[in-house]
Amino acid sequence: MKYRVPRLARLRLILAAIVIGLFAVGCGSTVEGDPERASGQEGLFNPCTDIPDSVIEGVGLDPATESADIFGVEQPGWKICKWSGEWYFFTIFSTEHPIERLRANEEYVDIESIPIGTRMGVEFHKADDPSLTRCFVALAVDQGMVWLSVNTKATFVQTEPTCSLTRRYADALESNLPR
Repeated sequence: MKYRVPRLARLRLILAAIVIGLFAVGCGSTVEGDPERASGQEGLFNPCTDIPDSVIEGVGLDPATESADIFGVEQPGWKICKWSGEWYFFTIFSTEHPIERLRANEEYVDIESIPIGTRMGVEFHKADDPSLTRCFVALAVDQGMVWLSVNTKATFVQTEPTCSLTRRYADALESNLPR
């Protein structure tokens, strides 16, 4: 006697074969051409490539600790580069957004004008960070603005205020930042 597969079971087998076939086809495909940048990346100052390693070493950071973007993922409208210090991360953000946008954002507080090298910048921090584990300095530039930031590593103790260290880096790097 011949065994017959029930109709519903045959339909399930056919659907499973189609799904497996579609996945197999997708796995072997290749995309031609160059990857496209995230929207808003064009023409932005790139701190990872536009600041020489010798300058990074000159301010006391190790270029080998450099990491781009956020976990390697580009952020639309931003170029981001981070280096690791002993107890902190130092980050430079480059964006097309004007500095007025920063001033209008209620998330940032204690915005104070300060001299940075040969120009004026602003120092600020996040409203939800009253202990200043992270401090920012921003400079208006032709493309929009550049931020510099020192952020305390989670399990480390600050050995100096983040704002004074951020200002020191900003002063040391100011001539290497866009106008």
